[in-house]
Amino acid sequence: MAIMGLDLGTSGCKSVVCSPDGKFISGAYREYTAQRDAGAHELDANVMWDCIREVIRIGAADCKANTDGRDRVEAIIVTSFGEAGVPVDIDGNVLHGIVLYTDNRGEAETNALIASYGREKLMQTLYMKPHMMYTLPKLMWYKNELPEIFEKMHHFYLIEDYAVWRLSGASQISYTLASRTMAFDVVGKKWDTELLSAAGIDPAIFSTPVSAGTVAGTVRKSLCEELNLDHDTRIITGAQDQITAALGAGALKPGTSVDGMGTVECITPVFDRPFTDMSLINRGYVCAPHAIDGLYATYAFCYCGGALVQWFRDTVGLDAKRLAAEQNTSAYKLLDAELAADARCVGPTGILVLPHFAGTATPYMDPETHGAVVGLSLDTPRSQFYKAVMEGITYEMRLNLDMLRAGGVPVDALNATGGGSRSPIWMQIKADITGLPVHTLENPEAGAVGCIMLGAVAGGYYKDLYEASEALVRIKDTYLPSPAMHDKYAVHYERYCRLYDAVKGIYGLQNPYK
Repeated sequence: MAIMGLDLGTSGCKSVVCSPDGKFISGAYREYTAQRDAGAHELDANVMWDCIREVIRIGAADCKANTDGRDRVEAIIVTSFGEAGVPVDIDGNVLHGIVLYTDNRGEAETNALIASYGREKLMQTLYMKPHMMYTLPKLMWYKNELPEIFEKMHHFYLIEDYAVWRLSGASQISYTLASRTMAFDVVGKKWDTELLSAAGIDPAIFSTPVSAGTVAGTVRKSLCEELNLDHDTRIITGAQDQITAALGAGALKPGTSVDGMGTVECITPVFDRPFTDMSLINRGYVCAPHAIDGLYATYAFCYCGGALVQWFRDTVGLDAKRLAAEQNTSAYKLLDAELAADARCVGPTGILVLPHFAGTATPYMDPETHGAVVGLSLDTPRSQFYKAVMEGITYEMRLNLDMLRAGGVPVDALNATGGGSRSPIWMQIKADITGLPVHTLENPEAGAVGCIMLGAVAGGYYKDLYEASEALVRIKDTYLPSPAMHDKYAVHYERYCRLYDAVKGIYGLQNPYK
């Protein structure tokens, strides 16, 4: 038996084929490019569908080749990014490009909905702060600005259910992804008909909400030959990508959390009841359904996580990047080694880096803020600056964790995934600053592991996701906080907590939450 995880992102899609016990068999990746013009950010849905078919075809063919025909893809689990979607007519023809969450259209519609429905009522129902990034304001924008397309719109698919529908003919969407529309009752797990009526949107335009891991059907017969699939290959609705990664990182119980250290750093804590602290929602934290019914999750994120470390590599560390290319190694490994060898870099650097180089996400949700570096001197070595960048990102994530704890969302440990988790130095910094144990995983591709878990449970290989997690999620290393170092970092963290307001003041701007 082989299971394919199909992961659909904003810049590309990939297939990963594994056995139910997690052994990699095959996979493929294809990129696509968003068109960005004057605030309009779109993907071509037909180009995406071409890429989806290609990664499935290659992954399925290589699965048979790599196992000498013993294994075939028996199930495909689909996971995707959120918010964006595809309008189609009654014949299934795509009517418009995929309007991404970064697209600035829908702001007027968001404000109109807030004015007519009420901000507090929206937040209490949706467990999210209304924002133009979500699906509902984009649909209202279609209605107001492109009525000729809106009138033809028979269905609106988000990316996960778009792929499921194209592959199987079934229109169903996971609770986890539906919660990213700003039109979903998170507790009742149904479309909010009152809100949709106020917005002038027919609920029938959306797919049927289902639990993560629900089988949609089998692959369309017309696709079998092209995709190297048998007619009984099951198509399974997965989950929104952050929730899928939480599964694959072992975040299945209250207090557990995945720390996805990619371009954007995102911590996803898990809890067992919807939080009622409206101040958390007002700061951009959502309450989303987990893949396991009865559990919930939220997202604490920083736009410049790995992106800021990459900026450092490509500017201050440019010679390390060139040397790494010559030695066929990673520039980050060279920078880590330089840092480890520098005796001046033991303990906190005392340099404060505000990682708001692309605005800030939670807890401020402030696009007008600025990044800052405070505390450099002529004696500052590059290695110390490099460490300060990692410290600054970690201070920002601790700030998020502290606010979540104050709002009743506990976090007992962090399971780190993504590129940043490959740095032992950063992992120890993270443990020392947050005061939490930090675990890295044998397989850092948590999204792929989460897909395999869902597929293996749906196929009866494991009785539930807990058993699948026990079998597939394996801790590689654990980094424990040093109490002495944690106390030293606390002094600098207290200063860091004042830095955002200080930078806002320099530019004559106000903290939106004061």
